[in-house]
Amino acid sequence: MAEHEPMVEVFIYETRQFLEQLEQLALASESEGSFAPDDVNEIFRAMHTIKGSAAMMMLEEISKLAHAVEDIFFYIRELHPKIVDVSAITDIVLTAVDFMNGEVDKLDAGEATDGSSADMRERTHAFLRQFKIDNGDDPDVDLRKAKPQQTAAGAATPAAPPEPPKEKPQQYFIPAAKLEPEQVGGLHVYAATLHFEADCGMEEVRAFGVLNRMKDISPEFHSLPEKILEDPQAVDTIKDVGFRIWFQTDMNADAARAFLEETIFLDKLEFQELASTAECEYWPAPQQQAVIEASEAATPVVPPPPERKPRPAPKRAASGEHESQMISVRVDKLDRLMDLVGELVIAESMVTQNPDLAGLELANFSKAARQLHKLNEELQDGVMSLRMVPIGGTFKKMNRIVRDMTKNLGKKARLVLEGEETEVDKNITEHIGDPLMHIVRNSMDHGIELPEERKAAGKPEQGTITLAAQNEGGEVVITIRDDGGGMNREKIMEKAREKGLLTKPEDDYTDQEVFGFIFAPGFSTNDEVTEYSGRGVGMDVVVSNIRSLGGSVAVDSVEGQGTVTTIRIPLTLAIVDGMVLSVGGARYTLPIRSIRRSFRPAEGQVFLDAEGHEMCMDAGRCCPVLRLARLYGIEDAQDDLTQAILLLVEADGKPFLLAADELLGVQQIVVKPVPTYIRGMTERTGITGCTLLGDGGISLIIDPEKTARLIYA
Repeated sequence: MAEHEPMVEVFIYETRQFLEQLEQLALASESEGSFAPDDVNEIFRAMHTIKGSAAMMMLEEISKLAHAVEDIFFYIRELHPKIVDVSAITDIVLTAVDFMNGEVDKLDAGEATDGSSADMRERTHAFLRQFKIDNGDDPDVDLRKAKPQQTAAGAATPAAPPEPPKEKPQQYFIPAAKLEPEQVGGLHVYAATLHFEADCGMEEVRAFGVLNRMKDISPEFHSLPEKILEDPQAVDTIKDVGFRIWFQTDMNADAARAFLEETIFLDKLEFQELASTAECEYWPAPQQQAVIEASEAATPVVPPPPERKPRPAPKRAASGEHESQMISVRVDKLDRLMDLVGELVIAESMVTQNPDLAGLELANFSKAARQLHKLNEELQDGVMSLRMVPIGGTFKKMNRIVRDMTKNLGKKARLVLEGEETEVDKNITEHIGDPLMHIVRNSMDHGIELPEERKAAGKPEQGTITLAAQNEGGEVVITIRDDGGGMNREKIMEKAREKGLLTKPEDDYTDQEVFGFIFAPGFSTNDEVTEYSGRGVGMDVVVSNIRSLGGSVAVDSVEGQGTVTTIRIPLTLAIVDGMVLSVGGARYTLPIRSIRRSFRPAEGQVFLDAEGHEMCMDAGRCCPVLRLARLYGIEDAQDDLTQAILLLVEADGKPFLLAADELLGVQQIVVKPVPTYIRGMTERTGITGCTLLGDGGISLIIDPEKTARLIYA
């Protein structure tokens, strides 16, 4: 991600928010089969805002495309057409969203925004024209400048009332009177003052957007503050007295007022019609205007925003008003704050566990240390909560995948979301998107059957994919279920045999192990390469991404009934509770979340299996034993297991026992990555990182999932 000017950064952030909102609104409307009035207004406002802000950033291709799509929803909002092809309009919105997202991504990466939206605009204009014709309206009328027809006396005749709705009164399927443009002999002159909502932020940008829109309706207009983006006092002036504008237009007063009332974040509008420009408080003479334009030509079109002066303390809200309770914070600032909290945790351990204090009776120090630990825990919880976001935003992005694949594959399916409010670390939401996308695509392509196949099997023609999330202890559990055809064990085993993936007798493989082969690189059961599958690329990304988050993934399936994929990920990755183990003279740390219990084995409880591996019976099941001393080549470790400690660990659904000399206690650990030059050894050793202990020593962190793969490979 490139470094940006503050204005560019705000544009990228706000535009992405609007584009995500547009996509979800369009998909929801298509699912309902109609556009509700509130959704039409929301889509119109979002496109309208993108149009203005993109024009301000000189991104003309985005601005023009947003204007073209906005016109469709302006027509729907104003004339309530009967015949509405919701699916076709959704296609137009989603295509526009994809283009805009691509251009914003280029801008964010510091690349040239060189995409062309000309073809999309042409198709959009053609669609709107036919849309109007289909509904009996004149396609050549500019609705933004159209006024009600005038009577002979000059008074406006009210539009014919709409017919009463027949099926869905809340939907835009109501016919209305057709508007014709008013023939006016001259231009009207208006004065307006716009007051933006308190704490909306970027007031100068909002005002600049109004001026950009004004070019569509007015041949000449003037405003105060004048040079909005260059005047360091512009923000304070707009906040104190409002943004004042004087303009000429052929629109009547009602239409001009309505035009200004469309402004985003508008709190109040003062509006009046003037007899001539002579009554305008500010209207430069032609000679003055020439000087102003010459000075503007000598400055950049979009200068970087001036450094703002500290704002005065906000006034106390009046009775019944609510002050803003939300602010936006850069993620890298939260990352830095989390790093500092991590260093604070280490510093606390180094103070309270300092070897110089060993054996000393320090009652007051111990009391202060306990208070410090309590405050540090509260600070840590507070900082972590700042980073927690609902997973619903990531879930909703899967709607688009299901929608596109149903259309392209000729299938019928719906996506059901559960536990959208479940909160996870921001970094997790950023990394979980790709795995979820691949699993949902796999469910659509391989799982959900064609309608005729489902009907023949006694199923509803429409399949269901369910995304669910819930918190379990220190983990978030995400399940992806489909009611499709399920997996064929024999077909997967055949492919695994061809790929040389089998490492033991076929009968020894459990169903879950067989289904797990779908995550192997290059594995695919499709014989033909399609847009969505057949290349053996994708599902291996799921495992690598999940494991990079310290998580695990498992698949279960019943042929003919469906498939369930379960993902488990730690809620946070930065600071975890760990058990410190001693093995000989070395110390290792194991995350508490994976430890089920610890015990000292009895004589004869540990035995050798037929292949010479140490095993132990625990709670009626046989678990492999892994001696850390032998794995890491530690010579002075305890050799008699009856004098050692066994820890029952479970990872990836597989239990095993780790043998250590002693448990030194639980402490919060800050995970530090291992050096790059030994990172390749982590898969062979089960080590995932390191941490600093209270005495300043270094402890390697054992990764339960990687260790399980060492044992069960």
